[in-house]
Amino acid sequence: MTLVQVNLIDQIAERLELDSDQLLRSSLESFLRAQLRRVDAEIESLRVKYAVQSAKEIDARYSEGTLPEEGTWEDYFRLDHLEYRHRKLIEALDLVHESH
Repeated sequence: MTLVQVNLIDQIAERLELDSDQLLRSSLESFLRAQLRRVDAEIESLRVKYAVQSAKEIDARYSEGTLPEEGTWEDYFRLDHLEYRHRKLIEALDLVHESH
């Protein structure tokens, strides 16, 4: 973190009469939770669209021949990426909680 960033956090914490470490942790947690809500909403949209619980289920449907790849593969890769992103956001939230 740059000196400018540290100074900004310290100035805001002082104005809000908060501990700068707590402000930073709370801010990170709020940001990560907002990102997680966005990702979860996109995941749910794709789950509903294909009546599946995961990208693995879409892949299984491809193998079974019950879902054509044409016109759906982009959603499959999108869901796979979103599931990855969800895991990474949870890991980041765990790091924030462990820092207390």
